[in-house]
Amino acid sequence: IRQCETIMSEKFWYVIYTKPRSEKKLKSEIEDMNIETFLPCINTKKQWSDRLKYIETPLFPSYLFVKINYKEDSLNILKRANSVAFLFNEGKPAILEESEIELIKLFILEYPNKIKLEELEKIKIGNEVEIKKGVFAGRKGIIEKIKNKAFLILKINSLNKILKVEIKIQDLGLESI
Repeated sequence: IRQCETIMSEKFWYVIYTKPRSEKKLKSEIEDMNIETFLPCINTKKQWSDRLKYIETPLFPSYLFVKINYKEDSLNILKRANSVAFLFNEGKPAILEESEIELIKLFILEYPNKIKLEELEKIKIGNEVEIKKGVFAGRKGIIEKIKNKAFLILKINSLNKILKVEIKIQDLGLESI
């Protein structure tokens, strides 16, 4: 009787640090390897001397997200010319939860012009609340109030970043913030 060993090939979202302004090139190369990638982009206003233009720029400069089996695929990705290294957190490759990826996608879809990226250390963290109305209903977020505006904050600890989006105070379902 022959015993069969099944090898689990679990795939998780990892973060690759890219060469500056090479995120889109690396994304294309990795997708040619039949690997799922995610490069969240937003339109940013750029001013030249003669005109104003909106440019699609990565939300996280020099970061590309890939869904891979780290042991099987990481070396092939690191061999690419525009790949620098995988992002590590506490001595291990940083893994993003599927829910974090989905929430980033939702932020970009619903609020593409209101997203602000800030370093985690620069944010004064407020109370955690559950959103009662709107597209974020049922989700929890950390709220920061600035001059009568409420912001929903998504912490992405493995990147040491947060995403911040302005939401209606009424959507919080709180009497006063």
